[in-house]
Amino acid sequence: MPKIIFSIYDDLKNPYYGGGGARAVWEIARRLPQDWEITVITGKYPQSKDEARGRVKYKRIGLNFLGPKLGQLFFSFLLPFYVLTQKFDIWVESFTPPFSAGFLPLFTKKPVIGLVHMLSGREMQRKYFLPFPAMEKIALKLYRNFIVVSEPAKKEILKANPAAKVAVIPNGAGFTGRAGEGPKQYVAFLGRIEVWQKGLDLLLEAYKKISGQIGSQLLIAGSGIKSEEQKLKEIIKNLGLQGKVVLAGRAQGKLKSEIFRKSWMMVVPSRFETFGLSALEALSFGVPLITFDIEGFKWIPGESVIKVKPFDVSGLAQSIIMLEKDKNLRDKLAAGGLKAARRYTWENASENYIKYFKLLINSAPKTYA
Repeated sequence: MPKIIFSIYDDLKNPYYGGGGARAVWEIARRLPQDWEITVITGKYPQSKDEARGRVKYKRIGLNFLGPKLGQLFFSFLLPFYVLTQKFDIWVESFTPPFSAGFLPLFTKKPVIGLVHMLSGREMQRKYFLPFPAMEKIALKLYRNFIVVSEPAKKEILKANPAAKVAVIPNGAGFTGRAGEGPKQYVAFLGRIEVWQKGLDLLLEAYKKISGQIGSQLLIAGSGIKSEEQKLKEIIKNLGLQGKVVLAGRAQGKLKSEIFRKSWMMVVPSRFETFGLSALEALSFGVPLITFDIEGFKWIPGESVIKVKPFDVSGLAQSIIMLEKDKNLRDKLAAGGLKAARRYTWENASENYIKYFKLLINSAPKTYA
């Protein structure tokens, strides 16, 4: 029976994040063959405990009172100990800030796959003025096997490690179909609250320019660490947008579906992304999408999205007005989005993971336990 371990600091229940990486690990893990043993190792957080979700075992490590930043750091330091002490055939390491890669191949001869939803080196350098990209580049050279979610991410990995074997396996969408008819109320954002990376400051500036010209409120759904949530509230206050912006908090399940149903459009104004699961979710619900034309969104076909010149606040504002007023354009983008989303399913993604895992297991030296 193959034993597969995923490690990722984040988890869908984590009150600080609960992001796309955690969603992807869960969706893949639960679709792996029934006779495989699957464990997901995550960081601890308040009220967290070891548990089984169906046949997927979740093991928490670290200290639940450290908070998100110190918690991630402590989680990264603990991982080598668990690599040395756990029995496994394949370890899938979802790269985690602040160092991205955790240098795990130094501690085992068994296969370690670097799972790249995002490389955080440049963002960490911007925040803390430390040479995280250089450390990240050194770490990437240690890995032989990677799974990435897009071709641009593959190019970035191969630039640092030309000998790496890189599989491109995009994330999936859990729903493909119209969100439903009914009155529309919102221009919506849905994702992790991280103001600079997710471009929420740019979205609020754009909305400020047009708030008197459109009838829709701006709805921001998601959660983040307290400092980022506070930063968001301060920007809203400074722009005088109190009462015009709805902060919905974390959106999952029925609440997420309700937001898609009531939204004219979804705006994903990120400054950088590796894939952007929230963008795919909007397409899969048939909700018109606006993004900046950045490398991480090259996978989105032009007939399913309005792509604005990167970080052009005025252009973003005008695109929001245009899309709210033009029903034919909304219908065209919705149809294009549904067509594009059908190519990205968790079933397809899991099949490709299984093929990659089997290839590594079959090629592993017989000394692997």
